[in-house]
Amino acid sequence: MSCSERSVQYHKHQTDCAIHHAYTRLAIDTPALTKFDELRFYVRNRAPHFLDAPICNGHHPGVDALVNLARCASAHIRPLASWSGTSSTWRKAVSSLINHLVCNYPLPLFLTAAWYSNEDTDLDEKRNWFISHARGLRFRSLNLPIEMTRKMEDIFLASHDHFGIDYALRRAELLALGMPPKFINAILNTRFATDLRNGDFWRSVWHFLMVNEANIAPAEIAPILDFIQAIRHDRTTTETPDGVVELGPPQPRFSIKGRTVASILRLMRDWHRSLALGGSGFAWAPSAVQTLLLEESNEDASTPPAQWRLIELTNSAQLRAEGAALHHCVASYADRCRRGTSRIWSLRYLRDEKIHHTMTIEVDPHKRTIIQARAFANRMPSGKPLRLLRDWANRERLQLSI
Repeated sequence: MSCSERSVQYHKHQTDCAIHHAYTRLAIDTPALTKFDELRFYVRNRAPHFLDAPICNGHHPGVDALVNLARCASAHIRPLASWSGTSSTWRKAVSSLINHLVCNYPLPLFLTAAWYSNEDTDLDEKRNWFISHARGLRFRSLNLPIEMTRKMEDIFLASHDHFGIDYALRRAELLALGMPPKFINAILNTRFATDLRNGDFWRSVWHFLMVNEANIAPAEIAPILDFIQAIRHDRTTTETPDGVVELGPPQPRFSIKGRTVASILRLMRDWHRSLALGGSGFAWAPSAVQTLLLEESNEDASTPPAQWRLIELTNSAQLRAEGAALHHCVASYADRCRRGTSRIWSLRYLRDEKIHHTMTIEVDPHKRTIIQARAFANRMPSGKPLRLLRDWANRERLQLSI
C-alpha cells in the first residue's frame, strides 16, 4: 500500500471514529440524532468532499458541523431535501449546506467556522451571531465583545476565508481605527489577536499606541501588552503553607489615561525585574510534544559538534532564567503553564560548551498551535531559528500562527 493510500485509510478511520463519537454525544437527544442521520445521508450523496476536512485533536470539522446543525434544527428555514449539494472542497461544502439551511442570504465563508471550529469555548454564542446576522440583523448590532463601527463591520465581513472569527474581529477593529500596519502585525502576533475580553479598556490602549507611534518600536508592543494584561487582568496563584492560593490581578484599576511611553516602559522594566527575582515555585508535567536535537559537524573532527536543542520548560525557575537570558516576560506565563493552557519551549544553541538562548516559543496545547515565538528582547525570529521552528512544527503536526 502506498503512502497516499495509507493516508486515505487513516483519514477514513478517523472520520468513522468522529461519527461514532457524534452518535454518543447525541444519544440522549433523539430529535437531533434523527436529524444527524438525515444530514449524513444528504452529505454522503450530494457533497463528496464534505467529510474530507483535516482532523485535529480528534475533532472533525465536517462531523462537528453536522452535529451542531442537528442540534439547531429549529433554526433551519429550508428543507434539507431541496439542497442541491456541491462538489467543492470541504470548507465550501460545509458553507453551502449551512447557507441553505440557515441563511436568508449568503454569508462570508469565514463565518461558517462558528459551526465546526473547536478552538474556543464560546462557539454557541458565535452560532447565535451567525443565525442573527443570517436573518438580516447588522453584525455590529449584535452582542459582541468589542464595540463595532460601520467601518469595522465592512472590513470584518470582507475577511479572508481562512481567518478565525475572533482574529477577524480584532483585525477589523485595528484597521478601522487607523492603527499603523507595523503595530497591527505586532498585535496580531500576540494572544490579543483572539482574546477579545475587556474590549473597552483595550480600545483605550489602541488609541494610546496610535498617539505615541513615533516613540514606540514594534518590538515593544508585545511586552507592553503582556505587562498591562498581567497587572490589570490576570489572576495568579502562589503556594502557601495552606496550599495553593489564587490571587487577583495586582492593579485591577490600572488605566492608560495620562501615562507616557516612558512611564509605561519604566513600569514594565520594573515588573520584568520582579519576575526575574523570584515568585512561586511551580512545576508541571511535560507535554507529549517531542524535543528537537540537531547537530552541526565542525571541520575540526576533534571538536565536539555544535547543537541546536529545542526543549520544553517545565518549572517557574526555568521560565525566569529564560526571561532573564532573552530579556522578555516569559516568567509571567508560569501560572498558565501550571493550568495547562500554555506550554513554553526554548531553542538553544550549544557550541564550545556554551549555551546561547536563541528563541522562546509558546504553544497552545489545546489547539496544538504555536502562537508566539520571540528572540532577544521580543524580536521576531528569522534565519535558521525560524527554519528550525517550521521544521519542528511540521514534524510535530503543530499549526504555526506567527
